[in-house]
Amino acid sequence: MFIQRYSPSLILRPYIEAIMVQDDFNAVNFSNRNSVKVLPSTMTVIGIQYGQPMKLLENHKSIPMSSSGITGMHATVKEYLGTGAIGTVIISFKPGGLSHFTRYPIHEFQNADVSLDLVFPPKDVREMEEKLAEASSATERVDIVQQFLLSALRDNVDELLIQTAAQAIIRHQGSLSIERLAAQLYVSKRTLERRFNTLIGTSPKQFAGIVRFQQTIRLHYAGYDYLDIVQACGYTDHAHLSKDFKSFAGTSPEQFFRSEVQPELKRSLHDNEPLSGPSEHLYY
Repeated sequence: MFIQRYSPSLILRPYIEAIMVQDDFNAVNFSNRNSVKVLPSTMTVIGIQYGQPMKLLENHKSIPMSSSGITGMHATVKEYLGTGAIGTVIISFKPGGLSHFTRYPIHEFQNADVSLDLVFPPKDVREMEEKLAEASSATERVDIVQQFLLSALRDNVDELLIQTAAQAIIRHQGSLSIERLAAQLYVSKRTLERRFNTLIGTSPKQFAGIVRFQQTIRLHYAGYDYLDIVQACGYTDHAHLSKDFKSFAGTSPEQFFRSEVQPELKRSLHDNEPLSGPSEHLYY
């Protein structure tokens, strides 16, 4: 599977982490394709299909998805299955980034997959999808998507307080007291939680939990044993780590690291990734 990562343009860079293109039109691969499991993530993502549609696997049901949609922050594993040729442009937003493109409260997208034409003008979405289908290269498709986003970008006063809070949580790898963070920012915990939920789409506590969960994965792949991970991530003991891990990944750490059904996706996205970098592990 072809997976290529692009940096957004300078104008979009404050709001968007990366733009990725997944491409696999080889018919030989279709019948052998595994489902893709997407881990809990602090990112809000837009996915735009120019190949065959995807299906969401949920509660033993297969749910057809729209060709373009927004997937909000989610605290449980999501599972998707391709129905044929894979062609997807994925836009991953920085914390609070999507709020610069829509007036909808970001928390309304949490744990949801929302069709893009319910958020943006349907005519604009259709025109973008048609252009993507006609494009002949990944670079051209990235340019088309960026033009769409630039047309949707609206004036918005940055919530410096919440951006600072989110970056502090990320900088501390999720091991940060929300009460202490609120005190450092000279606001009440309740005010911080309310504003954080509006801009980021979840509570600071859950955001920190997902950041810490992602850090446990990075440390494991870097060669740390479970005792070191417990200490580095501020867990009280291994049972605490396992409880958190099962909450987010749906399985124990040991079972998780034995069941990588999409290793080529992990390698493509995370090879040469710095231990303290902003990238998140999404697939297993």
